[in-house]
Amino acid sequence: MKKFLYMAGLLAVALTLFGCTPRLIRDADTALEEGDYAKAAELYKEYTEKKPQKPEPFNRMGLAYDALADYEAAAAVFSKAIGLSPKDAVYYHNRATTYMHMKALDQARLDFEQAIRLDSTRADYHNNLGNVYFKKENYNQARLIYEKARELDSQNPEIYLNLALCAEYEGSDEEALKFYDQALELDPGSALAYNNRGALHADAGRLDEAIADYTHALELKPGYALAYNNRGTAYYRMGDLIRAEADYTKALLLDPGLTRAYLNRGRVYLDQAEYNAALDDYKKALERDPESELARSRIAEAYLERGKIRLEQGQMDAARSDFEAVLEVDPDGSFSSTARTYLKNLSAEAEESLE
Repeated sequence: MKKFLYMAGLLAVALTLFGCTPRLIRDADTALEEGDYAKAAELYKEYTEKKPQKPEPFNRMGLAYDALADYEAAAAVFSKAIGLSPKDAVYYHNRATTYMHMKALDQARLDFEQAIRLDSTRADYHNNLGNVYFKKENYNQARLIYEKARELDSQNPEIYLNLALCAEYEGSDEEALKFYDQALELDPGSALAYNNRGALHADAGRLDEAIADYTHALELKPGYALAYNNRGTAYYRMGDLIRAEADYTKALLLDPGLTRAYLNRGRVYLDQAEYNAALDDYKKALERDPESELARSRIAEAYLERGKIRLEQGQMDAARSDFEAVLEVDPDGSFSSTARTYLKNLSAEAEESLE
């Protein structure tokens, strides 16, 4: 499984103030650099209330608000910076990036386009505009813009990652593989590139190559939960359930919110007739994603399989409970008809025993 477009981050510009930099600004900049975004935002706000005519403090306040995920506030202060300096491409770029976080793609597109009109030499501006079109599923247009970004900066590995994703979505897997290779030539330390190339190998059935790439990703980034999950799936497809379970478990230790890892480990348990463990994992997946039809189907399947075993063992009441659970969790799913048949047969047998 792939993950993530590369998006260039928010930008600051040189802060031009007459005389010495005020202490309030120095303290705010220090807080921003140290990751104390709430303090930085408050200090920039205090400064702008005293000196509302300078755009860059508003811009940096926007950086702090964006880092705090207060996107409405970030967009508002970036707008103030733009109002004070409408020819500064950076401010449009930053507001566009915040709009991306807000999933306001059309507004982001307009701001990235304006940033490019003001400064057409920036590869990162083109790259981020390409991301807008990618998220709008216009992969052809995204790719054209990424190609322009590559013309401006042919040594940027992240642009090749985005080109690779575009190629994949367009069904050009061999071309995608070449882009991943180029990204890794430029940046051999990219765990993301190894993970994504591994997924491409896995999709093509090249499981040994996939495992090698996932392992490289994990060597570079030991806390990479998705790579553990992906490698676990490669091991599962090879029939190595022990290693698959170990990798899924590690993924969940690193990221307890990784729903797919619960579904995947649950499948390992189900294949080994560990029905209670499978149900525990599938239910956790459903708790995290209540709309997941796959989680409901997996839960129903586990109940059905456990019910069959209980029926064979003569545990009629327990089997009936499992078959009823299938209908409760997924009444219209692919396992419901079989569960109804078992329940009908159990009811018929019960009636016969009373005659």
